Amino acid sequence: MSSQVELAEVAESRIATDWGLDQWADRILEQAGVGVTILDCHGTVMYYNKWASEHLDRKPEYIGNDVRKRHRRAVTNPRFDAMLRLFEEGRVEPVRYVARPYGKTTILVTVSPIRVNGELVGFSQIVLLKDEVQELCARFDESGRESFEREMLPNGLPTA
Repeated sequence: MSSQVELAEVAESRIATDWGLDQWADRILEQAGVGVTILDCHGTVMYYNKWASEHLDRKPEYIGNDVRKRHRRAVTNPRFDAMLRLFEEGRVEPVRYVARPYGKTTILVTVSPIRVNGELVGFSQIVLLKDEVQELCARFDESGRESFEREMLPNGLPTA
């Protein structure tokens, strides 16, 4: 790896020595429990996970095609292009927004740039369902972590 730039997770000691995230990356994306869509730097859909196919408008024929063709509202594409320009101009922080692309369902979206060796190669889009997030927050607000522990540990809490 001497000819390549050292990965941030290696330089910052956030990964086990001699282990590459690429060994599990595809399984992490597929089983994340959130919608994951990957676009190349031109806006072409390269990947979406199973969750996205079950909760969002994602179909096999979208792979290899410009995501802009799937946006239903005219205002969406200029906003999308403006967001991509931010990343092209060097923005590294994710862009977060709320959308209602399918009528009733509200989604929470995080779009992040994907850079390899400092070069912008694409974008990741992570989607959560607002209703699911609100339900979890309401449960926590009502009973703290007890409701989660009851679900996870049905035979009672450990006595350690």
